[in-house]
Amino acid sequence: MIELVYGDEVIPVKEHLTIKMYQEIYPQKKKYEEDPIKMVSLFTGLDYNKLKNLQPKTMLLLEQFVLSKVQFQDLEQLTQTFIHNGIEYGLDNDFGKLAWGAWVDLEVYSSEDIQDNLHRIMSILYRPIIKRKGNKYTIEPYNSDTVEPRAIEFLELPLGYWLQASDFFFLIVNSYIGNIKASLEQKNKMTKLINKGMKILPKWVRKKVQQGSTLS
Repeated sequence: MIELVYGDEVIPVKEHLTIKMYQEIYPQKKKYEEDPIKMVSLFTGLDYNKLKNLQPKTMLLLEQFVLSKVQFQDLEQLTQTFIHNGIEYGLDNDFGKLAWGAWVDLEVYSSEDIQDNLHRIMSILYRPIIKRKGNKYTIEPYNSDTVEPRAIEFLELPLGYWLQASDFFFLIVNSYIGNIKASLEQKNKMTKLINKGMKILPKWVRKKVQQGSTLS
């Protein structure tokens, strides 16, 4: 851990760009790109004007450190498990068995501004491990009531976890869209078959069916 000494204060510098920090940067990313002091302020929690009082050498070291933390290079390896605030979490990687409620919540959070919902999406994809044997693990069943409290804690997760999991997430989304499309196509085929069958019914029978009456 890197610490910054400022007067009588010893300030720990964040070791990762967190999801919360990224959500703050994203809407005004051009300003952060043009002014590295703003990025250092975000990593240290020090007021922008206070940072201007630092020695140039110290500021340069901080800028170099921060820059190294926002250049993501090793993103090919998906993080299956991690420990956060003393709890071990595992990725729900069997999306074929993903609970219906999880699908619904993923749809809601991804159809809105996805950048504002990264912590919520991560909270759905990663849940506490309740059983482990070697590399195999079982995670807590999906419960929509626990998503938001866990999401708040996940604001402090390294953004890299999301960047690694994003391909997996979009694979899930595409699979879901494919299932919906197939369902709609099947429904359309059924509708066409029903309409075709209606045409060969006697007029009096057709009229009763269209009115929702029973054939009595």
